[in-house]
Amino acid sequence: MVAGLSERMSDDDASRYRLPRTGTPSRYALEVDTDLASSSFSGTVDVTITVHEPTAEVVLNAAELEVGPAWITPAGGRRIDAEALDLDEDTQRLTVRFGARLQPGEHVLHIGFAGELNDKLLGYYRSTYTAEDGTERVIGTTHFEPTDARKAFPCWDEPDLKAVFSISLVADEDLAILANAPEIAREPAGEGRVRIRFADTMPMSTYLVAYCVGRLEITDPVDVDGVPLRVVHVPSKGDLTSFALEVGSFSLRFFTEYYGIPYPDQKVDMIALPDFAAGAMENLGLITYRETYVLIDPERSTQAECEAVVGVIAHELAHMWFGDLVTMRWWNGLWLNEAFATFMENLVVQAFRADWDAWSGFRRTCSVAFDVDALDSTRPIEYPVRSPDDAHGMFDTLTYTKGAAVLRMLEQYLGPERFRDAIRRYLKAHAYGNTETHDLWDAMEAETGEPAGRIMDGWIFQGGYPIVSVEPSNGRLRFTQERFRYEHGDDGTRWDVPLLVRRAAGDGLDRVLVGAGGDAVDVEPGALAVANAGESSFVRVRYANGLLDRVSSNLDHLRPIERYGVVDDTWAAVVAGSVSIRDYLAFLERLRDEDDLYVWQIILSSVGTLDRFLDVEPRRRLHAWTHALLSPIATRLGPEAAGDEPDLRRSLRGAVLSSSALLGDDEEAMARSRGLERRAREGDRVDPPLAAAAIGVVAATGDAGDYDRFDAARERMPTPQQQLRYLYALADFRVPELLDRTLAATLSDSIRPQNGPFVQARAVANRELGERAWAFVKEHWMESTRRFNPASLIYVAEAVRYLSTPDLQRDAEAFFARHPIPQSGKMLEQALERQRIGTTFRRRATAELEAFFSA
Repeated sequence: MVAGLSERMSDDDASRYRLPRTGTPSRYALEVDTDLASSSFSGTVDVTITVHEPTAEVVLNAAELEVGPAWITPAGGRRIDAEALDLDEDTQRLTVRFGARLQPGEHVLHIGFAGELNDKLLGYYRSTYTAEDGTERVIGTTHFEPTDARKAFPCWDEPDLKAVFSISLVADEDLAILANAPEIAREPAGEGRVRIRFADTMPMSTYLVAYCVGRLEITDPVDVDGVPLRVVHVPSKGDLTSFALEVGSFSLRFFTEYYGIPYPDQKVDMIALPDFAAGAMENLGLITYRETYVLIDPERSTQAECEAVVGVIAHELAHMWFGDLVTMRWWNGLWLNEAFATFMENLVVQAFRADWDAWSGFRRTCSVAFDVDALDSTRPIEYPVRSPDDAHGMFDTLTYTKGAAVLRMLEQYLGPERFRDAIRRYLKAHAYGNTETHDLWDAMEAETGEPAGRIMDGWIFQGGYPIVSVEPSNGRLRFTQERFRYEHGDDGTRWDVPLLVRRAAGDGLDRVLVGAGGDAVDVEPGALAVANAGESSFVRVRYANGLLDRVSSNLDHLRPIERYGVVDDTWAAVVAGSVSIRDYLAFLERLRDEDDLYVWQIILSSVGTLDRFLDVEPRRRLHAWTHALLSPIATRLGPEAAGDEPDLRRSLRGAVLSSSALLGDDEEAMARSRGLERRAREGDRVDPPLAAAAIGVVAATGDAGDYDRFDAARERMPTPQQQLRYLYALADFRVPELLDRTLAATLSDSIRPQNGPFVQARAVANRELGERAWAFVKEHWMESTRRFNPASLIYVAEAVRYLSTPDLQRDAEAFFARHPIPQSGKMLEQALERQRIGTTFRRRATAELEAFFSA
């Protein structure tokens, strides 16, 4: 049994960043006046607070604001002016001091404030776009999660201090003006300006407050069983909104039925913003997105691009209940929001398009979480949070992906209906409130009678995961566990492992709970048994030799997701040093008949890693081996899609084309890619997966003329998805001068700050020129920190894992010792450990590969 974090983090925690509870808010009357021409704002906030004990001061959050004047009015009493306002920018706390002692009871605190719209994509910030007449248009918009509402207005910026918000916005009358709730009144504010008042919200946390002002267009509302749903976008992009409206309508209905609770507020607006650091943000009633996750033409987009739109929209709408209606008490419990929304997005994708096989795609995503969680520097899903920097660091693959994976594990073990009913119980019990992890397990136990807390505490409060060994024992299959780590092996950590086992090729499942002492099931002699059926548990599996041969010889009896798991687990064993590369390549040769996209993705990803380790003749032989591996699937797929061909098969054709060219040295594939890219760029109908793959091939083999064409295309392509394909491909060119141009552009207005970190990271991952890109990153690090959102810098740092030589590994460690990333300290530690492991693996793998191909 692992202690819950509530025992380690409480309201009276000594952290200097937490607010005292002498006064707490219940209602904000917030007015914000925005001047887009000067990129400035000002306003007032009147907060109804309850003073709980006699005090002469009120402490709340504020940062990067001019504050004052301030006063407080006791209920039924006279106004008391503040004698001093002390803003501590380090702790981001504002202390309002009064000459008289405030008595317990209800008061209204008034504070004036002013600030600048920043370019950091946080707080109240600027986004821009170029209108059709060539003029630049400015949008004022917000992003407050986790702790940046305080940069827009003084507030109690902690998630458990929920309050009702009454928002009024003042701006030019010809602009779109939006907030969380519907507009209920407007009046002239003089000089061509207007004041709009919005309805009161339900009680909610400050990080969910949102408003937006700008020259934007809004679709007609779609009525989703009484809830108006709209898309907000920059002018001229209305033709790209239909798919998002369809997905939003489907998701709202899905969640209303699944949760058994009507949509908890009054409307849903989804804003596609030109500049947005995250993917999207679940602000109540006013959800903000990157354009690429809302504006899309499915006919010109790949399956992966379409699925990303479905998943992100579903994720944010899932939060309207799980996150907004019921909210974690403190940031250590962020997984309660994000892991559940990630789990729910996959349920929606599976329901929306079953042929996309959402759970196999999710298992592919889990490979990254498995990699991170196999490090010494991993962390528990729930982890102590004290400062704003700590809160920012919680937004990682362990919170989102591992968290969702362990929820999926529990759902499959309990059964989907019992799990859903427990979620309904949890939401109804805690509506409009805040919770901790044990509240979820209490609801599970009350609904199902299962020991959910005992099972799950080990998964939430300790890092890592087990590898489950499977071996025959006297007519039974015996399951034991140990911790899987890349470098230092088992350390004695154990879990209660809910495991589903399928015997033979049937659908019957055995539920097994593998504790510290293991467990076993009966099997027929010689029968095939699949441990971790459906890859439903967050574990790796190691079969005893005879069983592994039996599984490998009967791969056609495994479901695609299970074959994926076998390949991924074997590859992890290769990296850890317990399986040789020779045996791994021999195993891959047995998969030539494979037809599943996701299985091929893990195969090609691992071969791509090995390709980085070799040069000249050994590399040529690896490419010849890869060409032979790919030839059968390339022949089966053929060059073009049939009209009714499944999306995943079309996506596989694109993956095979790209890998044949770049990992198989197939000159025909290279030439075909060049023709496909040109046709697609010039407006011909080319199957989107082939068009996307061809862009990558041309970039990796291209010259200055190709680069100039790509650079122009990224601006004029008709959809955000096509624009991003060309933008990111600029980092794939292998000509030094061309990569230099790309890197320089990330620090100019040529590439938006939201995309710059990802372009730099992709450049560092460039197989031929990664070291050159890393030199640029180091030289211009301070410029990047000034230009990019602070939470985005980690994406650049994570790319050092591709620089797997001892000199570069030591160089990266030394550089980040001098240039830490406070918002992402744990993720930086993990990135450097992954680089160290990659360096060790490269040294071992290079020798094995050279020996293999010499033989």
